[in-house]
Amino acid sequence: MLLLNRNFTFFLSYILILASLSAQTPDIIPLSKKVGLTVDAEENVFFRIFPDIDGFYSAQFYDVGKNNIIIQIVFIEFSQRSVRRRSLTMREFIELQQRVDLQPHITTHDREGISNNLTYLTTINILESIPPDQFIIIKHRTGKKVRGALIGVEKRQLRIQTPISVEKIPIWDMASITYRKNIRELPKLKGFLYALSALGGVILAELWNEQTRPRIDQVWHFRFIGTVLGMLVGAEAYEAVNIISSPKTFLALTPEEMDKLKN
Repeated sequence: MLLLNRNFTFFLSYILILASLSAQTPDIIPLSKKVGLTVDAEENVFFRIFPDIDGFYSAQFYDVGKNNIIIQIVFIEFSQRSVRRRSLTMREFIELQQRVDLQPHITTHDREGISNNLTYLTTINILESIPPDQFIIIKHRTGKKVRGALIGVEKRQLRIQTPISVEKIPIWDMASITYRKNIRELPKLKGFLYALSALGGVILAELWNEQTRPRIDQVWHFRFIGTVLGMLVGAEAYEAVNIISSPKTFLALTPEEMDKLKN
């Protein structure tokens, strides 16, 4: 009998703990029967739910009590998923719900058209965000890799300056692109690289003077030229170090997405 009471007490405590945890977890509530528990990218465009969110991916609504609704919005930024939260009063939520309910149902045909356009806009936005003249690596859908400086995006084509020519690659043939979203600055290295490069220029000028034995006025002339050239090299070296030390960003497209961009 004692063992039975202990088991019953344990079971009752377990149920109470589960109930407590359940009460602490906000419930996901549907915005409308037309979108379900999760609003996807196509539904967001069709019903114009969050027109101000660029790169929208999905959203869910949580009832946190006290007539408050929290929206968890997932969006794509530079090929990475990020999360943003917003709050609504119950009245604002109902107004949004009614606005969606008054619109027609989204069809498969609607989804296909919106999906094709979203793929294009997302890809173009990412490509146009890459600073000009930045070094990139493009992998063609055939497997070929093209390395060079991005000139720009024109007429759905990437223009890339390679060491020998300007390559034009249609965006629908781009299987992936590697680039740097932001170029970091390393100001502590700037003075050091400039000084080191200037010193190197002076040393080269001295070697030149030793070999050619110029007049005294030309000796200082060559030293000055060596210093200036060294500092120019230092500026290029500083920029190169900033680029190389910046983190890379990788964007890949599936064959289906590439076909959408083409069509």
